[in-house]
Formats: sequence, structure tokens, C-alpha cells
Amino acid sequence: MNKYVPFKQSRIIPTSILLFMMGFLVSFLPEENWTLLWFNFLLAALCSVIFFILWRLHRGRSKRYFSLLSYIMLNALTVYFSIPIFRLIYGTIAFWVCVVILATMIFLPYLYAEEMAVGINQPQKSKLGKIYTIFAPLLIIFGGFIYMGSLSTSNPDALFIAIFLFLGAVLFLCISPVLLIQPQRMKELERK
Repeated sequence: MNKYVPFKQSRIIPTSILLFMMGFLVSFLPEENWTLLWFNFLLAALCSVIFFILWRLHRGRSKRYFSLLSYIMLNALTVYFSIPIFRLIYGTIAFWVCVVILATMIFLPYLYAEEMAVGINQPQKSKLGKIYTIFAPLLIIFGGFIYMGSLSTSNPDALFIAIFLFLGAVLFLCISPVLLIQPQRMKELERK
């Protein structure tokens, strides 16, 4: 059931503000970098323009519009969340390991998008869904411990925060290809 999405309900402004805020925050982890801040703001502005174009093209099909909006948002957040770890470990072998992991996670989920969709919608029916049901709470718990640790010290360890953000980026890369599946195809997958 597709509905018309008026601009007021398009979520363009709150999503754009979120991207600007996250871009601002990761520009200062582990230390401020003004060039990176400008890059992040440019990426957020580009995403805002893409959001508006998507709204103009798909405002009559709400499900498709919101899935594409979420897809762009998750990919922008993936870029933001990957930057701190790369800044911290640049010049080490771990840097290249993270590059390989990220490159693999950029391409691999697109090959298994439909299986992942079933795993996300019906986690009890697939191994991948069971992995999601374990990984997501662990990520939340790990993030909670990092947050508590950062509150208890005047100098939070940027490496733990960067690792947490990187794990979030990998999770976003796993989820985002599912958002490209057409609503009709998604209904077919749910019936299986």
C-alpha cells in the first residue's frame, strides 16, 4: 500500500541534520581535522540533495522512497563510522585488514541481498537471521560499555569508540542492500 509522501513527512530535514551532526562528531575523533570536517559536510550536503531528488521521483510510492532514503543514509553513516578507525590505525597491518573487511562487506551483501532480507524479516528461518539476532544485541551491549567507560574518564579511549563505530559500519553495510529490494519482490520473499 503506497501512499503519497508530503515534504513535511519526507524526513529529509531530520535525516540531513543527523548526517551533518555525525559528520561533525567523527571529524573530531581521535582529534580534530578541519579538512575532514569539510569533506563530511560536503557528503552530508550531497546526501541532502539526493534525498530531495529521491523525494521528487518517488513521493507517490512511500515504501520505495523511504527504503531508498534509508539506503543512502546508511551508506553515508558507513563512511562516517569507518573514518575514525582508519585514522587511528593508518600505517599498520590492521589498516589493511580493515580495508579488506570493508571492501568485502561493500560487495558481498549485494550477492546475498535476498537471503539477507529473509534473515532480517524472519530470523528464525535462516542462519543469517540468527547471526543478526546475536550480533545486534552484542553491538548494543558493547556500545553501552564503551559509553559508560567514556563517561568515567576525562580522556576516553578513541580506539574502542572507533572499533565500535567500525562494527556499526559493517552492520550497516550488511543491512543496506536489503533496502534496494523492490516492495513486490519483498512480499514474494516473505511468502516463501
